[in-house]
Amino acid sequence: MNASRTVVLAIFCACLVFLHLPAVAGDDAQDLLARLQDRYRSVVDATVTFSQHVVFGVTQSESAFKGTFIMKKGNKYRIELEDQTVVTDGKSLWSYSRPNNQVIINVSHEDPKVFSPDKVLVNVPENYIAAIVGKELYRKHDTTILKLTPKTKRNAVRWMKIWVDDDGALMRKIQVFDASENTVTYELDEVLLNSGVADSRFEFVPPPKAEVIDLR
Repeated sequence: MNASRTVVLAIFCACLVFLHLPAVAGDDAQDLLARLQDRYRSVVDATVTFSQHVVFGVTQSESAFKGTFIMKKGNKYRIELEDQTVVTDGKSLWSYSRPNNQVIINVSHEDPKVFSPDKVLVNVPENYIAAIVGKELYRKHDTTILKLTPKTKRNAVRWMKIWVDDDGALMRKIQVFDASENTVTYELDEVLLNSGVADSRFEFVPPPKAEVIDLR
């Protein structure tokens, strides 16, 4: 998976960690979205450990790995994967490849087709059609499945599904079907909210002898 696709999908997943809200039986999609937004407004930072499984649309090949997200309002995030680290302070974007020992630095662009932490949830009612599409027993938990479909085709995804625990007020799974017909499934293992993450976590110092390519 290339760096840009990892960033797009990972930012989306990290944005949705804020869906830690009670999912009361009988709620409709708009109720869920309203409470999602209320919850988001109270969150300053989040740390998430996750598992990701990808089925690539063209080849039907598969990929699976684990990682960690650290986020803070202000479009700051850090994505730690086994072979890659992506960091932004909201102005600059660092992408580090461990196998190549190479760092690419670029400006953190505001692309309307790419998700960003501060705008996705705020704009959900405006940009997405939401619907509750069913119930499912997932890992011994009764869940409500919320589907979000973009209102425009100028979007990085075709649709998203979110599995919300009816009893535990916890999002259990996210599934994204993107414009390249890849299916990406995230399972959230642990979420820590408002722990006081320092701004220094969103800065990146290249390792010794790393090749640095600065495109700013």
